[in-house]
Amino acid sequence: MKKVPRTSRDLQAAERRAQILQGAKELFAKHGYHGTSIRTLNKHIEITDGLLYHYFPGGKQEILETIFQETQAYRVKIMDDLIAGIKPGQPLEEALYLLVSGMVKTMAGDRDFLKIMLHNSESIMSEDKNFFSKMILQRSQALTDALAHRAKDGEIREMDFQAAAKQVVSIGIMAVFSEVTELNLVDNSDVESYLKNMVTFTVSLWRK
Repeated sequence: MKKVPRTSRDLQAAERRAQILQGAKELFAKHGYHGTSIRTLNKHIEITDGLLYHYFPGGKQEILETIFQETQAYRVKIMDDLIAGIKPGQPLEEALYLLVSGMVKTMAGDRDFLKIMLHNSESIMSEDKNFFSKMILQRSQALTDALAHRAKDGEIREMDFQAAAKQVVSIGIMAVFSEVTELNLVDNSDVESYLKNMVTFTVSLWRK
């Protein structure tokens, strides 16, 4: 089926919609979902009530749901690409470092979304509120399978691969929280050095 080209009006509408979502994300992260009124949102974006409800008839709730849905879809794709990038002949330390480093950049790169997810998930009405835990569990399973293949090839010993996968993911999560909070969870190391050292140490424990 031939793709219909987008008109200038379509592009303008898409830009306005993106502007509303970005403005809402900034305010929700700073003031919280309940601390942000429609009036405050409209003033921040410089639009009218009518225009906001034209794009999001469900108002503030629909905007919050949309932010979660669209942002999580992007992050899931990135995480899947990272895991798929673990090639059979690639050194395990290198593969896992690239995985956790990419995970940290993907999750900590959008701090506004992470703040919303941590502090406003109770306001999400759909199943998206459990997105973070689901994403981690699903990606951990893919990593579990990858580690099992490495053991079959004799690169690492037999072990509880599910626990090993969660251990790797936890390295990234520690770095993410260190990046977006004031908690020092990486012993004053820069994040890249922390990730490299932890991955190298972890893999050394798996060697035969």
